[in-house]
This record gives sequence, C-alpha cells and structure tokens, in this order.
Amino acid sequence: MPFAVLKDFHPMIGYDLHIPWPIGSPAPLPAPVPYVCFHLLCGWKGTYQRAISHSTSWGALVQKGSDIGPGIPHIGMLSYLLPLDILFSASKSYWGTSEYKAEGKPAAVCIIPYACININLNCGTPFPKRPGIVIAFNTHYAGMTWGDFFHGLLSFAIDWALQWLFNKLLGKLSDKIANRFLNTAMTKAAAKDLLRGTVKQKVINQMARELAAANRARADAFLKIFPAFMRPSREAANPILNNAVGAVSGFLFGGPLGMDANGAFGWWTPGGATTNGAQDYLNNNVVDEFGKRPQPPPQPPQPPRQPPSIGPAPPPVCRP
Repeated sequence: MPFAVLKDFHPMIGYDLHIPWPIGSPAPLPAPVPYVCFHLLCGWKGTYQRAISHSTSWGALVQKGSDIGPGIPHIGMLSYLLPLDILFSASKSYWGTSEYKAEGKPAAVCIIPYACININLNCGTPFPKRPGIVIAFNTHYAGMTWGDFFHGLLSFAIDWALQWLFNKLLGKLSDKIANRFLNTAMTKAAAKDLLRGTVKQKVINQMARELAAANRARADAFLKIFPAFMRPSREAANPILNNAVGAVSGFLFGGPLGMDANGAFGWWTPGGATTNGAQDYLNNNVVDEFGKRPQPPPQPPQPPRQPPSIGPAPPPVCRP
C-alpha cells in the first residue's frame, strides 16, 4: 500500500493539554485545558531531521524520528506558563519505511495509507495525552511493511512511557527544590500559624512579621528575573519557581520530547541517553520489529572425518 512521504513543509495541527495559570489568578488551575497548536514539520529549523541530499522544489525529505522541536505556537487560555509550554514544546514522527532510506535513515511516512495523514506524539502536561495530526499533501509515496508499522508503534510507545516516567520523577523533584528554596509566599497570619507552638506567645507577633517579610523579600528577589507580566503578586512566586525548576530540570535531565540539552547542545543527559539507546536498539539492523534479537542461524554440520590414507613408502636415503 502507498504511504505519503513526509516533507518539511507539511503542517501539523494538534490539540494539546497543558495546565494554565490564568492571568490575574493567584495560582495555576488544578487540571489541564486544551490548546490548539500548529507548525510545519521543519519547525524553526533547529532540531528536526531531514535529508539534505533529498531536497527538491517540493521540500526536503523528513527522516523517521524527526521532532518539530521547541517553539510550537499554542493558542488558548492566556497563561503565565504559556511561554514555558511553547519553549519546551515538541511533536515527533515515528513511522518510516525501511525500503526507502535517505542518508542512511528511513524516510518518515504517514501511518494512514491513501489518506495522507500521520499521527505525531505531541507534548502535554503532565504527560502527552493527545496526538498531533500531520497532513501530507504530495504525490510522493513509498511502501511500508508490517515490520515498519510495528517498529514505529513500539518506538511511539517507548517514548510515551519514558516521557510519562520522566515527568513523574521531575514533578516530584521540582516540588522538592521549589519548596526547599522558596516556601509559598505567606501573610502574617499564615506565618503565625506556622510558628505557633515553637516560640513564646509574647514574641510570636514579631517573629511572624519578620518571617513573612523575609518570605516576601525572597519572592520579590526571585520574581525580578521574570518579565513584568509574569509578576502579578508575591503569591505567584512559588508556582513560577515550581514550573521554572521543572522546565530547567527537564532540559538538564532530558527526555524524548521537548527541549533537551543532549539534542540542543550535544551534552549528555540521562533522559536523552535512555531515549537514544532505546531507539538505536530498535533501529539496529539485527533487531526485528518486536525489539528482540533474532536467533543466530544454525551452524552447518562438520564434515565427517576421513580415515588416514596410506601412500607409497618413501625412497631409501643413501648415506656415504
């Protein structure tokens, strides 16, 4: 069956879920809301994978595993966290054809034959939940075997599982770091409740004022590194720090989707190494589409041993 080959000018449209922090609200919403996202497969030409030698007037051929990369526009509820969601956005293509390789890598193709539609793994909070749809309107097609199909499906599933795991671990890490360096901005009453039972009653008011003032000072100092539109109130400090720590941790720890120091600068990251190792294992020619190494072929039987043959006797040796 024919499958449309993906080119760098093909558009991707998604409906991603992200947790917003509405403008003017003291804290983010508890659940994610949908955002319409869109971009071309080439993205901002920073992280996507293409075959330069296969560039034509109809665009460059996209290779299997290409990611649109960071900076995918999102349209939806205005949110203080939207710049981070856009900066760390991603949309990855997983299906390719081993029959048609470009510069040593399978050409990326649509998973749906004839319809010229592909399914990308898109970003999401707290983990990817909705795919992106790529529309491949061209006349360039290639075949895809069942092995190619299951290979792409397994690659998709592994990256989704890794992204879920990394987000789970990094969420706990960012909470711990944020709460360690900057507790939630508090009022005098909140500080008083925190101190009750640990200091004498006659000095608790003074201690509460000092604790609240120190907390506000830390919040103000932290908020100065952000643009003015992201500084609605002192109470905003902890949610901003929490998400900023999560974004930076994700960048340094790495993962299949979004900004990764491995892909951006070539640094080693645990998540990037794990992802690359898993995908390289699947892409290895000696690994089948189910991720298992095939059994080695049986060795040919040894030829039967021949009995020694008896030849003529050697000539006598004459000695002087």
